[in-house]
Amino acid sequence: MKIEYDNNLYKEIANFKINEIVRVTNRKGIMSDIHITNIIKLKWHKLQLLISIGTDRFSKMVLLYREYSSKKVISESTINGKALTSDESREISDYIEIYRACDCEKHHEVNKIITQRNIWNQFRTIRSLNDHREYKEIEGIQPQYFEIICNILKISGGHGLPLDNYRKY
Repeated sequence: MKIEYDNNLYKEIANFKINEIVRVTNRKGIMSDIHITNIIKLKWHKLQLLISIGTDRFSKMVLLYREYSSKKVISESTINGKALTSDESREISDYIEIYRACDCEKHHEVNKIITQRNIWNQFRTIRSLNDHREYKEIEGIQPQYFEIICNILKISGGHGLPLDNYRKY
């Protein structure tokens, strides 16, 4: 399916605000997370993972735009992958924003900032109390969200103590 280029539609897509995180799987079964904030800034390989139909970049952008702009519930037949809930997306985006705004280099620096600012209540969905060997009930985020954040920021977990257990609170 090819959609002819339309400059006005391109501008409309460029101005469309979205904040969605989608977990996708490629043909080899490798999972990755895509943070969609501006459809026109998505690279070709991410568009391919998100939209299986459409033969060119513009067509895929239009299809993605139409799907997200037309309704709140996204059709799984059009968009590949599983979108996070709005709370999950918002909290992860806020966490990432703190990471970037404060020029953090490691994720635990964000946890420390959130603790110092006493704003863990703004992260009710993703937060947890984590056990790292002798360190118990350290405020942090649940492992599945940690993985998503690391994927988006292209960082690793570092060389800290491994997570032994966690408890959502």
